[in-house]
Amino acid sequence: MADTWKAAILGLVQGLTEFLPISSSAHLLALRKVMGFEVEGLAFDLSVHLATLLAVLIYFRREIRSIAQDDRRWMILLRLALATLPIFIVGFVFKRARENLPDWAPVAGWLVSGTYLSFLSGGRVRGVAYADAPLRSGLLIGIAQALAVFPGISRSGSTITAALWLGFSRDDAAKFSFLLSIIAVALAVGDKAKDLAGSPGEHAGLWASAGIAVPVAFFTGLFAIHLLLRVVRGNVFHRFGWYNYLAAGAFLLYLLNH
Repeated sequence: MADTWKAAILGLVQGLTEFLPISSSAHLLALRKVMGFEVEGLAFDLSVHLATLLAVLIYFRREIRSIAQDDRRWMILLRLALATLPIFIVGFVFKRARENLPDWAPVAGWLVSGTYLSFLSGGRVRGVAYADAPLRSGLLIGIAQALAVFPGISRSGSTITAALWLGFSRDDAAKFSFLLSIIAVALAVGDKAKDLAGSPGEHAGLWASAGIAVPVAFFTGLFAIHLLLRVVRGNVFHRFGWYNYLAAGAFLLYLLNH
């Protein structure tokens, strides 16, 4: 496959799966396994993560501006910090271990993710705004987010489902998840930038591929954010659970036959 198409496909997958509750890490791993894609390297990964970070910043620019002007902004930031702490700790501890996970790991993750999305995402919606939620809600959502270090378990799916069960309104559950994604993706960008700085010459040739993948990831990221908000507000979030079951089954069949 030509490098141009390969970069475009990877950018498309990254942009869609970064925000939809279907696990970006599992899709990229499966794509590389099934289609024989080689790992593109740090420069490429850094670029597409920057593209998705820019997409969520632009989409939620008014929400971010509103928080900055809110008298409760420090409490909102504290909730976000508490929600980020678990994944920061778990991600740091298991960073190397994740690189050595077996090929079937996404199957298990998709099954777990499909289960809670299908049966739990209805939640006990009480209409609580994220700015008014108890501080412990941030920590509990953060624990759910930490599950996403495992391939197949969706970060957005985990956080939105947890927020719904904690009584957040559908709109605020989705918005809080996306605000968390800004921090999570920014941390991932920082981590990759640090690694890239240690060996810049090794990845110089990958910037051309990144130049194709970045706009694709950016625009598909915007689309994915818009789609997920509509799905959550329409109370059909659980349908992504069935997709995860299908993805798990398809990938398992592939592994059994190869």
